[in-house]
Amino acid sequence: MRVEGITWHALTLDDTQFAAMKKLAAETLGLAPMMELPGVSVFSMPNGTILELYLPQALPPFGYNEGGVAFGFRVDDIEAASRAVEAAGAELLGDINRFEEMGYAYRHFRGPDGRVYGLNEQKAPPA
Repeated sequence: MRVEGITWHALTLDDTQFAAMKKLAAETLGLAPMMELPGVSVFSMPNGTILELYLPQALPPFGYNEGGVAFGFRVDDIEAASRAVEAAGAELLGDINRFEEMGYAYRHFRGPDGRVYGLNEQKAPPA
């Protein structure tokens, strides 16, 4: 496994903060949402970095950390990374989720510090 960087960031915000950050991302930073669900906006940047904005009621079942910030490590092999963090004592949270059309996969884990982190893998999408 090779870590390529920290490329996924998630923020949990109240209604006013959520609307303001979504507007800033779209109108000021020029980011187009790649996915929107009730209470969730996901923005992808040209270098593969992802920013997710959440309302508290839209969080995954395991939630995110105190302070509402989580981030993920980009890895070259998500299966190997999952085995490695589990062997190191981390708790895997759910399965690996794949979006083949985007060449993207992710999985969350709870680190030894009790915080939630992510693993994500980006491959070239199928032609």
